[in-house]
Amino acid sequence: MEGDSRERDVVVVGAGTAGSTAAIHLARAGRSVTLLEGRPLEQAGARWVNGVPPWMFDRAGIERPPDRENRSSDFPFTMLSHSGRARLTLRPSPTWAVDVPKLVSRLHRLAREAGAEVLDRVRIREVECKNGRPVAVGVSPESAPESDPSLIFRARLFVDATGLNAVLRRQVPELARHCRPLPRHHLCTAAQEVCEISDPAGARSFLEQHGFRPGEYLFWTGVSGGFSTRSITVADDFREVELLTGAIADGEHATGPELMRDLKEQHPWIGKTIFGGDGLIPLRRPFDRLAAPGIALVGNSACQVFPAHGSGTGIGMVAARLLADAVAAYDDPGSLEATWSYSAAFQRGYGGLLAAYDVFRRMSQSLSGDDIERMLRAGLIQKGSFTAALDEVMPGLSGGDLLSTVRGALRAPRLAARILPRLARMPAAAGLYRRYPLSSDLGRLRHWSHTVARLFGEPPDVS
Repeated sequence: MEGDSRERDVVVVGAGTAGSTAAIHLARAGRSVTLLEGRPLEQAGARWVNGVPPWMFDRAGIERPPDRENRSSDFPFTMLSHSGRARLTLRPSPTWAVDVPKLVSRLHRLAREAGAEVLDRVRIREVECKNGRPVAVGVSPESAPESDPSLIFRARLFVDATGLNAVLRRQVPELARHCRPLPRHHLCTAAQEVCEISDPAGARSFLEQHGFRPGEYLFWTGVSGGFSTRSITVADDFREVELLTGAIADGEHATGPELMRDLKEQHPWIGKTIFGGDGLIPLRRPFDRLAAPGIALVGNSACQVFPAHGSGTGIGMVAARLLADAVAAYDDPGSLEATWSYSAAFQRGYGGLLAAYDVFRRMSQSLSGDDIERMLRAGLIQKGSFTAALDEVMPGLSGGDLLSTVRGALRAPRLAARILPRLARMPAAAGLYRRYPLSSDLGRLRHWSHTVARLFGEPPDVS
């Protein structure tokens, strides 16, 4: 590899929320950091509004969003069946509606203020490994023809925050063999837009028809298979509307963009798009191995996404903070011990949460829209568990919730017999992750990975 060479402690690839948060905390810890982004910086990261529980900002060490980023908090959240005849409302929702493009812009500023170098419009041309460990990446301007890299970054730790592209992960054999591409049934196809309201009277009529007021988050579930949704939130001033659609990307159901197009056609009062985007989101539990010597994964590249509803903004930022904290005590932040300590910290702290909700997500994919409506009508979905899912924490059954669940099972015994035994595996999944190996022992990790795989009925990541 030839070109102008620069030495760094850490190189982070991908300047979305997870990558930028990693760059902030690693730089604040005194590491020399370069943050690389393939797109123009103003286009980095997710380009939509995402629901994020405010506690995740605290845990990630990032100040909670100011008013210009926080589009809405303390808003009512209503889940409706696909027909709209069954519903469950939380007042208020435990999440905040965060303008992710504005959040990403703030994170870029914080990264620079911490001392990180930030470069955009660059493409990773080559990854150099020695004894399996990445030691350098060659980059060149995104528009440059395929050729030798014009700039080489040598570092002790590389952080892959490039999402499903896995720009670094797939070029490092030690991780590529343990983090295989996801099948389509573990991917969500989603679209989100903020649009103008071209006909306020039409928007008011829509809300009156459904018995809602502006500012309420309306979330229809089961619109195209079990794990599918569309949502509409009309702003208080009737100037804007937030839209979200999503479904499993298995080729059998409508895609997120297709559901978005249909939603807008059904409601002609929705005007032109102000901003938004679409893409694929990984839904399965985190990869069993999140790091190897010289490299660590954060965000979507690690499958660090909340499976119940496909939100990865908050948990990716938390993972980035955990990475910086874990490697802080090591002179070599890319050593096996340093990177393993990150994997263990995340898996023991949050991997079980995501795995438990992956059990729920897989169950939900087996349901039809009518099944979900029956669950709502029977009371098999409780406010407590609904709140926990939105807040991205483990559910806990209060006495009242437990009694309601029993009553719901009596009202819909066949449906309860299908879903409750599967949901009972959620605590078992969470418990397994509290036994993730603390020391860098691939043999113990292999055994642990096989145990987890048996619970989920699929091949192990580490074989």
